[in-house]
Amino acid sequence: MNRRGLRRGMAWLLLAAGTAPAAAQEFSRYLSCAGQFSAAGKTVPAQADFALRFANRTALIQRSNVLPVGERLQYTPSPASYSMTYRLPAMGTTVVALPGWLHSTVLVLLPDLRRLNQIRLAVDRQTGVLEGTLLNEEEQRLGDFTMQCQSRSEEELGAPKF
Repeated sequence: MNRRGLRRGMAWLLLAAGTAPAAAQEFSRYLSCAGQFSAAGKTVPAQADFALRFANRTALIQRSNVLPVGERLQYTPSPASYSMTYRLPAMGTTVVALPGWLHSTVLVLLPDLRRLNQIRLAVDRQTGVLEGTLLNEEEQRLGDFTMQCQSRSEEELGAPKF
């Protein structure tokens, strides 16, 4: 192999190394929140850890005792807060076979209007207070929570692996 071919090979190698794919998850802010959850007249302790990615405005629920762990929420940053909404998939569909000479099948939607349908969160960027509401399909409140959030490092909370 001559010098020119060697240089070209080295250039391609450096170019390939410089454009290697980034890590699958690049989260840039981690929040650890603790507070209280209130529903049906009862109050219990609540905690949640979030990993936020600025590139596509995704918040991952890493750990929690009141929120669905592993779910990704889209958030909207503003100078005052991070606002997040999560909608759960529709529940309560069933297939009914009607007896008779037609042998027809009917798909019926039976929504349970008491079930959790939506989670709304807002984290104040100045004070670190997280306020959230759990809503059903009729947008009636099922529960509320208030937590105090602290910014943490990746080493303290641990970066998501997947």
